[in-house]
Amino acid sequence: MPNHLVLLFTSNYYSLPRSLQQSIYYEFYQMVYPLIYFILKDHGTAEDIVQEAFLRAIRKADQLKDVDKLEGWIKTLARNVTLNHLRKFSRNREELDAEDVFQHRDPSLPNATLPVEEEVELRLMRQSIARYLDELKPDYRQMIEMRWIQNLSYKEMAAALNVTEGTVRQKLYRAREAIRHRFHEEWGTRE
Repeated sequence: MPNHLVLLFTSNYYSLPRSLQQSIYYEFYQMVYPLIYFILKDHGTAEDIVQEAFLRAIRKADQLKDVDKLEGWIKTLARNVTLNHLRKFSRNREELDAEDVFQHRDPSLPNATLPVEEEVELRLMRQSIARYLDELKPDYRQMIEMRWIQNLSYKEMAAALNVTEGTVRQKLYRAREAIRHRFHEEWGTRE
């Protein structure tokens, strides 16, 4: 976790020395700029959104109850500010070239058009799931790859790994649960 960013939530930001305020902003910027730029693909607008998200974080800092969830809270706040910006300017869509912002379209939906904010959210969810896979234990990642990329059966996986099918099922279950837990932790429930 960044060193100074915690101070944003544990003390009055405006009463801190200027050098410390700059350090806090710099850490905030490093955390959220890549996410915002990924969505907008515009440096100037991303800079503006980072500043707006930072000011909102200062105002809403007292809403964070668990400092351990600081990073997720900040990223969610930044994503929401970015999506609000997109909604606000959706009337002027000609200013946003959707093909530049979204390089991947779901081929199973050739004529379907999603609202920009939903498409951004789906892309961010996919990106999060890929990140969760990278965070798994190596043996869990191997199981996921064997099952969903190589399309091996439980029996084939057990033979290749020299373990029982029960072990394969158990590890796959644990890997899916770990991903599901991280998803709900970051994105909440979608009902």
